[in-house]
Amino acid sequence: MLNSFEAALYQRLQDFALDDPTHEFGFTRHLMKNQGWTLIYTQRAIAEYKKFAFLTVVANHQVVPSDQVDQVWHAHVLLTQSYWEEFCPKVLRKKLHHHPARGGRTERAEFHHLYVQTMTSYRDFFGSPPADIWSPPDIRFGAELKMQRVNLSEYWVIPKRLPQMRFAWPLGVMVIIALAIAGCVDLGQKSPFGRFVSDFIVYHFITILIVSVILGLILRYWIRIPSQQPQKPQLDIYQMAYLAGGSVRSVELAITQLVHQGYLRPNVRHRTLAIEKALPSGANNLERQIMQQVHQHPNLQSLRQISKYKTDFLQKQLEQEKLFITGWEAIIRMSFGFFLVITVLGLFIASVVSGLLTEPLMKIAPVVDMMIVIWTAIGIITACCFVPSGRTRWGSWLLADIKKNHDVYDVTQRFALYGYGALSGGTLDDLKQMFKAEDEEAASGGCGC
Repeated sequence: MLNSFEAALYQRLQDFALDDPTHEFGFTRHLMKNQGWTLIYTQRAIAEYKKFAFLTVVANHQVVPSDQVDQVWHAHVLLTQSYWEEFCPKVLRKKLHHHPARGGRTERAEFHHLYVQTMTSYRDFFGSPPADIWSPPDIRFGAELKMQRVNLSEYWVIPKRLPQMRFAWPLGVMVIIALAIAGCVDLGQKSPFGRFVSDFIVYHFITILIVSVILGLILRYWIRIPSQQPQKPQLDIYQMAYLAGGSVRSVELAITQLVHQGYLRPNVRHRTLAIEKALPSGANNLERQIMQQVHQHPNLQSLRQISKYKTDFLQKQLEQEKLFITGWEAIIRMSFGFFLVITVLGLFIASVVSGLLTEPLMKIAPVVDMMIVIWTAIGIITACCFVPSGRTRWGSWLLADIKKNHDVYDVTQRFALYGYGALSGGTLDDLKQMFKAEDEEAASGGCGC
């Protein structure tokens, strides 16, 4: 509930028009052109800018804008007469300067803290901020700092994140098998197998390929039952992490929680973690396991070794909620994925073998050909059943629902769902740097010349 001063200020902001009716190409259209925004999004961004300006007056701390709000602010400051002669003295009734960031680790941590405070103040007055304008801190001080102006008449803009394809895996299987068959034809053009494969491709290959994929997808659908349950479970933060990223994510979350709460302090130079204070008696089981390991091996690489921790209790809890595939269906979804490699290798081996068949053994060529066809079909079916995540359809739906509705300003929830890329601010920046360095080192460790 706004008091009389706040209500009067908010009303003045709502009445203030940024567009000059005498200008054909006004403020809103300039923003749309320069930012590539739609009309509706631009109007929403301007509305959020006014809320930000409101907070600069009533909040008892320095207010930090989102990147979109900052772009509106930049554009408004350039309208010097409107900004300095109308907006500041008559609407805000105070000077509102725009100070560029000086840079550095200390200021970054301070701005991160102030941005989180700004979100808290925003909630107090306006409720939950729109996440597509007020980005989470890890994005606000991460990806959004790398934006640049691009001349669209000279460059194409192609997103790095392409749309996900639900059937990319089966289509990939089909392409691999088709290439394998084509390779067999080249290797065995003069062999009985080569002649058979050529006829097979012309008359039967596409049919068997499609039927095999359909059967594989039906089996995959069946082993991922259930698709829904009567009641949606309420998962804790560690169950969310395990559902999203397995035991690796849950262990890394425990490390992050201990750093975030001040129990551990990261050392970027040596990639170690030092104990700052003791855990309370009622601490989480996984966090207690982490602290025990820190006493013995404080380096991050050792602490991330999953074999040192007991996380099976998390999987059992999620299996009870029907979120993970269990029983013999779980064996199918893993073993069938490895069958693809055997299938492709088998095709090439069969091509070579059939090419070596001598005249007395030619009578068994049709049997070899038929076995290859059956082997290929089974390989396609089983490869389609591979479920890397191990989640049921109910588990995948629940995870998508959590990602859609989670608190985007809660760093631990974002870490549970997206990993260490969501870390931002102070010691969490240090921990993110350590995680990233470890992964880059592991990725390049096998290379050499």
